[in-house]
Amino acid sequence: MSYSSAALAIPDLPPAPPPAMHPMDPRRGENLSPMFAAFLAWLLGLEPVTDPAITGIAVSGNSVLAATSDDPLFNAHLGALEEFERNLRGWGEACGADPDMVDALVSKLRRSGR
Repeated sequence: MSYSSAALAIPDLPPAPPPAMHPMDPRRGENLSPMFAAFLAWLLGLEPVTDPAITGIAVSGNSVLAATSDDPLFNAHLGALEEFERNLRGWGEACGADPDMVDALVSKLRRSGR
């Protein structure tokens, strides 16, 4: 019994939908600074969106420090903790993120390095 190759062809399946994007994913914002985009990618546990990428965050006093893929020693001073909290809350609001989700991210930031 012979079969033609056309009879055995597997029909094209529609492409699988991409995984759902986190509401605060930095790729949603065209005007985010590269630093804030890198910070969000780290905070949300996403693949890096910048080079160098942030690989860790430490909070010391009122300062947010970062380790990067170029320097693992937390030498990059990103700015004031209050500024990052304000920016997180503003970005969350702009994205329509649930306030409890934003509060959890602010808590994660505050616990960084402890």
